[in-house]
Amino acid sequence: MSGRVVIKFGGADLATSENIARAARLVAESPYREIVVVVSAMGKMTDSLVSTISRLGNVSDEDYADIVAMGERTSARVFCSALRAIGVKAELIDPANVNWPIVTDASYRDAKPDIEKTAASTRKFLAPLLGSAVPVVCGFLGKDADGKVTTLGRGGSDTTALLLAKCLDADEIILVKDTGGVLSADPKIVADARMLDKLDIHEMFDLAQGGAKIAKPEALKYKLPNQKLRIVSFASDSLAVGGTEISGSFSPNSAEMDCHQGLLAINVVCDVKAENLREVFAVLHDNTVYGVSSGRKSITVFTSDGNVHDVIRRLHSVKGFKAISHRENVAMLQISHPVFIDSPGGVARISTALSQQGINIIEVTTSKATINVFIEENQLKRAKEAIRSVLET
Repeated sequence: MSGRVVIKFGGADLATSENIARAARLVAESPYREIVVVVSAMGKMTDSLVSTISRLGNVSDEDYADIVAMGERTSARVFCSALRAIGVKAELIDPANVNWPIVTDASYRDAKPDIEKTAASTRKFLAPLLGSAVPVVCGFLGKDADGKVTTLGRGGSDTTALLLAKCLDADEIILVKDTGGVLSADPKIVADARMLDKLDIHEMFDLAQGGAKIAKPEALKYKLPNQKLRIVSFASDSLAVGGTEISGSFSPNSAEMDCHQGLLAINVVCDVKAENLREVFAVLHDNTVYGVSSGRKSITVFTSDGNVHDVIRRLHSVKGFKAISHRENVAMLQISHPVFIDSPGGVARISTALSQQGINIIEVTTSKATINVFIEENQLKRAKEAIRSVLET
């Protein structure tokens, strides 16, 4: 048998009694020695509860969390019963019980886990059960220092699964979805969307943050380097094979920083529209593009240095471009960390650190959890030191 696994089922997987029975069988027939199951609310129960609360008006955050939590609390009880009905010993893990492991702050609608306290509670309450019973944990929920129920924000069951896997040092995490893994596009829009076998965690993060409803982006930061993470179809015959594997992990303590030198910043004065962007990229088709920004009447592209004179002449010949300017010897600092998504002020901290060192920023571009800062190449060393110092505090 394989090792320790955390398996998470989404709401669509538990929408009917037939689905619940199938999910229970998938768990019972899986080849893992130690299993933790995390469940979302059945079907659209959370949406229904949230809709009811919103129509009431003036419901406190504390009451909101307590009411919405009923979806996952009901789901966990039903799933426990489904496992027991087929002979699997199951243990309910509910925030009302003393064995609840996930400790958070008191932000009832979007709580942040206390990693140290959660790890200690997980080792105390969940670890001893493994191998002799299957703990079934209410996803999406936490409990603050006063014992009150909190929620981890929409999609929080993914956070529950990856957080528990981190605290238990699980070998594998399986997120069960109603699709066949991660697809190359939304199948409702692109009929021939492809199933992807593998994705880097940064690629998965960008897809999820960009709107793909596969995994909660913030949850991915809990994945350990040695853990296997797979997105598996609910229709699979076995949870142990197939799906999309997410490789890699985020740096747990500091931002990842990369740099590129010898770049060229090209500024094109023109109307900012798709046709003109297409013309710029056509001229630069052999070059690597590191960043694009736009002003009221111009487009700036940061690209690899090359035959500068040829590039400028070709852009100048494009009809509709009013004027071209360029700057050579540009460097880019690329700083990535998932904390930039859910913690405001990342750009401000970086720009302040550079300003205090007298370093002028040519341009800043951002995408998902990445901030790109373009500066003069001769200031790169000081800029790296300034940014590293502020990110490590």
